[in-house]
Amino acid sequence: GFGFCNYYYTLSTLPLGDATTLLSLYPIVTIFLARVVLGEEIKSLYIVAALASIVGAALISRPSFLFGSEEHEENGDDDGGVKLGYITALIGSFCASGVIVLIRKAGKVGAHTLQLLFSWTVFGVSFSLLLGHLLQQNQWRVPTRDELPAILGVCISGSIAHFLLNYAGKLVPATLAGLLRSSDIFWAYLIEIFVLMEHPKEATWCG
Repeated sequence: GFGFCNYYYTLSTLPLGDATTLLSLYPIVTIFLARVVLGEEIKSLYIVAALASIVGAALISRPSFLFGSEEHEENGDDDGGVKLGYITALIGSFCASGVIVLIRKAGKVGAHTLQLLFSWTVFGVSFSLLLGHLLQQNQWRVPTRDELPAILGVCISGSIAHFLLNYAGKLVPATLAGLLRSSDIFWAYLIEIFVLMEHPKEATWCG
């Protein structure tokens, strides 16, 4: 639940490229965390693949801290909120690694997929209500009719994604699950190209 809050705050605060790159650090963290918690072998191929995924994410999303961007200045983003966004991005990446490792751990002791999904829901809602009250209580409101389709879409697609993540996470090693999970950037850009009709830059194709 805490990881969820960090994830969504990061996406709502940072430029998308910065958020995507920093949140994509979890495969390399997962490799070492899985070694400590699960005793999984650290394979050189996994490390190379994790580093490649991070480099690819950077080339695809073109974060402003590497490539430079005027987006902050144009949008007039709050510096305090942006700085906090970078912190939550790093925390969220570590939380994502922890989730993958713990799902694998739970699977080994016989936890059911729906039990894991239920825990996501309970703690996600709990942390959202708590942090929303403490940090952004003036921004809580009932969604408008125009906002509801997007919110429902996030809920439905997110529920399906988390079910599949919990199910698959019990079956495959955590290190491999982390690497496969990082492919979401690739699918996101396919949607951007074929659904939103936006054309990425050359560096994006390389990534």
